[in-house]
Amino acid sequence: MKVITIIGRLTKDCEVHKNDRGEFAAFSVAVDDGYGENKGTIYFGVSFWRTQLAQYLTKGTQVGVTGDFKSREYNDKTYFSINATDVKLLGNSNKNQSQGTMNVPEAAAKVAEKEKARYAEGEKIEVDYSRDADLDLNDEIPF
Repeated sequence: MKVITIIGRLTKDCEVHKNDRGEFAAFSVAVDDGYGENKGTIYFGVSFWRTQLAQYLTKGTQVGVTGDFKSREYNDKTYFSINATDVKLLGNSNKNQSQGTMNVPEAAAKVAEKEKARYAEGEKIEVDYSRDADLDLNDEIPF
């Protein structure tokens, strides 16, 4: 096994696929290589068995990926892939950074206020904060 760690940005939104072993997340990551006149980009196809992160893996999001490195030749081209064992969200996508996102403590306080109001009305509360529409996840999430 060859283990590799890369940091780069997603080239498109993550897709969830199914095979005979279950569901997996599939996405590609662009990694800068070199500098100056020699600067280039290396692309890695990534598969990850934990699909919970798929909703946060959108185009432009910076991620760190660690896993088993594989390469293959096809039509005189070399393709790189990683069977990920760990994926870390490192930052927002470019579009979210320019819009000024809410940080996690502010979002959590906003959700808490909503839940207090629901509780005061006598409603039974079952909260799934990861799916709340007002909770804007950004690079301060400790994954």
